[in-house]
Amino acid sequence: MKTLNLIVGLLIAYSASVFAAGDLTPAQEKAQRSLYAYLQKEKYEPTVDTSDNSVCFRRNGVLYWITFDEDSPILYTFHRKAFKVGEDETSYKRKPSIIAANEVNRKHKSLKLTVEEKKVDIAIQVYAAKTEDFTAVFSKYFSQFGNVDVDFKKEYKIAKNAEQEARDKAEQEARKNLPPSVLRGLITNMSFRLVDDNGTEKTAYDKPLRSFNAKYIQARLEFSSWTEPETEFKLQLKVTRPNGQAIYLPGKKVSVESKVTLKKTKKPQFVELDQFGSTKPGFWKAGEYKVEVMESGDVVYTTTYNIL
Repeated sequence: MKTLNLIVGLLIAYSASVFAAGDLTPAQEKAQRSLYAYLQKEKYEPTVDTSDNSVCFRRNGVLYWITFDEDSPILYTFHRKAFKVGEDETSYKRKPSIIAANEVNRKHKSLKLTVEEKKVDIAIQVYAAKTEDFTAVFSKYFSQFGNVDVDFKKEYKIAKNAEQEARDKAEQEARKNLPPSVLRGLITNMSFRLVDDNGTEKTAYDKPLRSFNAKYIQARLEFSSWTEPETEFKLQLKVTRPNGQAIYLPGKKVSVESKVTLKKTKKPQFVELDQFGSTKPGFWKAGEYKVEVMESGDVVYTTTYNIL
């Protein structure tokens, strides 16, 4: 009997630790326990996050969680792992994310996207008197999440392209009144190599560039004769990915900024620019990259390179 009482006591303690109700009302706690039991029955292996009393689970590796608000009926808010917002290459940018989220919210009435500082929150809100009413169409929620995932990425791409086109147009307008650069027509060739964080060569100039070991890329320009006195120039590179997105330095509209010096000579001369890239895996995707060389806002040379 003592053993039985101990087992019962442990089960009660375990149950209490799993369902630390916190600020939940009795009706909300009942809904939480009922949903937890449903997810267990459906083999989702749920857990409870006691920080917000949400019931959490994973499906196909994706995190989902459900929170409980209000009473009679309960407001179930079904969340899915958010889109990351930030300035790094793997994150969605804030401004086009807001535009995309607004378009998706107009199309999907029962689902809401909210752009926060570091993420785009995705949630479906449903009022239900009983948990069974909420779970009756449980599979449909996943279809909705899937549709929103596709629609958000589509609208984000449209907004990002529109932003890029507006930026390019503004740059072109700004260049109209600028005098042409004296470097026009002087660059005869441009080659690229792979280097590590310290600038040590990993792949020589004009050799194939492969994505598996690509971190930083360095460009070398070949100039024809320069008959003027030795002159220093500030050059910029604008590198555009195969998907049309430009690679920018933080807070800049260029990928690289370098100071180079041309010496007076009738012979061709080479100058190297600063390296650009990232140590993050997957930063360089396979495909053709467009490179524009600019001086004083004027494009003086255009070429491409390929990542294999």
